[in-house]
Amino acid sequence: MPTNFEHPYKKGEFLPTLEELIAINPDGIPKEAAWIWGADDEVGRLNLLSPDLIKTVATTEPTTGLVASLNWDITLPLHPPFARPAVQFTINANPNALVHDDSIVMNVQSGSQFDGFRHFGHIPCQVMYNGLTRDEIIGENKSTRCGMQACAKHGIVGRGVLIDFAKWAQHKGINFDPFERYAITLDQIKEIAKFQNVEFQFGDILIIRTGWVNKYNDLLSQKRISELEPTGHAVPHAIGIDQGDEMKFWLHDMYFSVVGGDQPAFEAWPSRTNDCLHEYLLACWGVLIGETLDLEDLSQKCSQANKYSFLFTAAPLNAPGGTATLANALCII
Repeated sequence: MPTNFEHPYKKGEFLPTLEELIAINPDGIPKEAAWIWGADDEVGRLNLLSPDLIKTVATTEPTTGLVASLNWDITLPLHPPFARPAVQFTINANPNALVHDDSIVMNVQSGSQFDGFRHFGHIPCQVMYNGLTRDEIIGENKSTRCGMQACAKHGIVGRGVLIDFAKWAQHKGINFDPFERYAITLDQIKEIAKFQNVEFQFGDILIIRTGWVNKYNDLLSQKRISELEPTGHAVPHAIGIDQGDEMKFWLHDMYFSVVGGDQPAFEAWPSRTNDCLHEYLLACWGVLIGETLDLEDLSQKCSQANKYSFLFTAAPLNAPGGTATLANALCII
């Protein structure tokens, strides 16, 4: 990152398109970088979730009072994707009193969680969000910059929108397997939004249900454990959004504040491009990515209310320098 770099687009003045960024970004940073909130920024597109936006959403979105949690059983999955270790959850009894404590040993990214800005970098330029380097994470210049503590202080409160691909695909007779690579196209997302009578708004939190968690739960209930093991491979195969340029430009220019889904990587995996959307969402644009969120209750309640937008809240872990957070997410419809 150039010394004392200040982006040509000054904080709060106006928001550039991705095409404009590519045209004006200087050498030394990713050409798609949207580090527009200032050199000291640590929360990326959470900046879009302003007090005025939150007040508007909080007073207009909840109409039914229905609440849905996006937090999957903390002991799941049994085989976390990308060969991460499984959660160790233990209840401990005090032998001298009628008292019990919980002990949890886990990789924070094993279950329902949000990838933070220290998780995934822009590979060609070897930088994370806002020019953060690996040396600042684990090296001699170690700091907490762009860690999860900054997102925890800001909080995540905004308008969430559910794109229920799994329900729509069933309605359309589209066959797919959530445990195999299937790329959801931009045209499909737009058609689902129209089908659900959803209009996207500035700063929305985009949530896409693919049915991955639903299939996992079904197989688990049937005790077909061996069929779950491939989901924990180092390179799992899973449904997700398409990684083409059309999707990339749309995701940027819609100015979503956060994105997420019920699958391991949000985007279709394995990646079939030279670079994946994680590089852009996290490192270039500062967009938190939710993964393996439990969207089953939310899907049912949105369908019940015939309403697919809601007040979304999440409380990130106050982990100094943390790379990710448990979801801790609720939706009020």
